[in-house]
Amino acid sequence: MSEVLSTVPVPFPPSPSGPPARRRRRRFVALAAALLAIVGGGGLVTTASPAMAATSWVEITAGEFHTCGIQSDLSLWCWGDNDYGRLGVGDTLARVSPALVSSADWKSVTLGGFHTCALKTDGTRFCWGYNNYGQLGINDTNARTAPRTWIGESKWLSLSAGRFHTCGVATNHGLYCWGDNNEGQLGVGDYADRMLPTQVGSQFNWSSVSAGYSHTCGLKTDGTRYCWGHNVDGELGLGDYNFRNSPIRLIDEFKWSSVVTRSRHTCGIRTDSSLYCWGSGSTYALGLGDNEDRNVPTRVGTSTGWSSVTPGSSFTCGVRAGTRYCWGNNGHGQLGFNDTTTRKTPAAAADSGWQRLSAGFWHICGIHDRSVYCWGYNDSAQLGLGDYVNRLKPTQLP
Repeated sequence: MSEVLSTVPVPFPPSPSGPPARRRRRRFVALAAALLAIVGGGGLVTTASPAMAATSWVEITAGEFHTCGIQSDLSLWCWGDNDYGRLGVGDTLARVSPALVSSADWKSVTLGGFHTCALKTDGTRFCWGYNNYGQLGINDTNARTAPRTWIGESKWLSLSAGRFHTCGVATNHGLYCWGDNNEGQLGVGDYADRMLPTQVGSQFNWSSVSAGYSHTCGLKTDGTRYCWGHNVDGELGLGDYNFRNSPIRLIDEFKWSSVVTRSRHTCGIRTDSSLYCWGSGSTYALGLGDNEDRNVPTRVGTSTGWSSVTPGSSFTCGVRAGTRYCWGNNGHGQLGFNDTTTRKTPAAAADSGWQRLSAGFWHICGIHDRSVYCWGYNDSAQLGLGDYVNRLKPTQLP
């Protein structure tokens, strides 16, 4: 399934003129199916057959209109929209339920707007899908419908795919980015796209990175936070609205255990397990009770105990003490409360025991008791439930 590409360099192409136009789809679904998807009270919806009940998932990641996950046997699966081959299954046909990408040895997967990247257990990087900006990092701008790697590069600890760019931390703790750089989101000091991983700065002390739509944030090994790129809503959290094309930090800022970007806002968890968000406050995505933007990290509530946070396009979810909390825009049921009512501040769900959550554009998936549940917008079958019906609460993959 995987192809190894040459290391012969070629000149960088001019920056592409713009993003792809997503093909619109109209889904006509029987009323009975729609009603079946939304009736009932709070809590999880189980749809798995006895034959599939033993399926164990260890990783789940939601993109704009597709989703991928890794099972306990380290096989990689993807489903949903497949424009430009972003599912990695060798064609461009959408999948309404999980489709096998490759059978073994996968460690992690990350989804951009129209592309996907994943790591093998040995740290080898593979990418596929849309590539007009070079976001696959394989020295050209051709789309790929199956995983492709680039020989001779360093092994990787982690990868993070933004909308049209990708970043990663190598095993030497160097930070590298590639793809679209129109807003300075690669952090390499200019605005030229890159088709191969390009080192950000010269230091080898990075621990993690998170690539958003047009901005990026990363953490150093000492817990200090750096952000760069697009900043019209204050999503860099640097106290202003100026774009940056190289990593910048707030002096004397507290230390962080994680920082996660998405569309126009960013959230992070401090080392004391308190939660902070900043950037666009539209539709209450920051969880601060209003629609105001924030250009510095602002604490969400007064509680500690937060273990993870995942921003969506205009909503956010997180896990505190094993309980799922969600807030912001809920027009498609993406908060998972069995309604479409917006929440201004973090609201606790009736379910608990989540191991992982990942928010896409208007949908979210999570792992609960080793099973995958998805909910929210389903226009492209990104929920993996065999249809195109939205779900208002967590529903188990069949």
